[in-house]
Amino acid sequence: MKEKLLAPILSGEEELILADTRELYSKIEREEEVRDALLQNIHMTGEDISRMQFSAVIFENCFFQDCSFEKGEFTDVIFRSCDFSNCGFEDCYLNRTEFKSSKGVGTRFCGSTMLHTRISDCNFRYANFDGSKMEHIHFGASDLEGSFLTQCRTKDIVWNQVNLNNASFFKTMLKGMDFTSSTIQNLVLSDECRELKGAVVDLYQAAELAKYLGIVVKS
Repeated sequence: MKEKLLAPILSGEEELILADTRELYSKIEREEEVRDALLQNIHMTGEDISRMQFSAVIFENCFFQDCSFEKGEFTDVIFRSCDFSNCGFEDCYLNRTEFKSSKGVGTRFCGSTMLHTRISDCNFRYANFDGSKMEHIHFGASDLEGSFLTQCRTKDIVWNQVNLNNASFFKTMLKGMDFTSSTIQNLVLSDECRELKGAVVDLYQAAELAKYLGIVVKS
């Protein structure tokens, strides 16, 4: 039986402390945890925000360009209508997090641990999850074209209306994953295509994937 996807635990938006850019910079300088905060309209470019801890925080309409969140911790965090394209989340820990209507083109999550995370209505094209541990993750109505989901350790991953065209699943086992509502053309796989064993696809997708095995499906 699949474990229920856990949502971020927040006391309520009306109880969150409204923090501004100056306060965030101050906490970053002191390496102080950001807790029970609402961060709105924060704009940062090229900043080092690595090793920071965020707990019970909502990021709303925030823009982070080429920033580093490396080795950060995000627990009970929501990113809403944010843009963190080309940012680095390498070796991060994310638990009970949500990404809603956000943009993370080319964002790097390599080597991260992602637990109980929901990604909905997002543009994660060319995002890189290489070597990540991903458990209880729900992708919905999102674009992950050309993304790298390589050498990942996965458990209970849900794909619902996701564009995965040209995505790489090299050495990531897809057993039990249902792709029937998503698009999976031109996937990048190992030569043996072992990743496909146990994946759930529809007839059209099966015909698409048959080419990896050298099979020609005649209509």
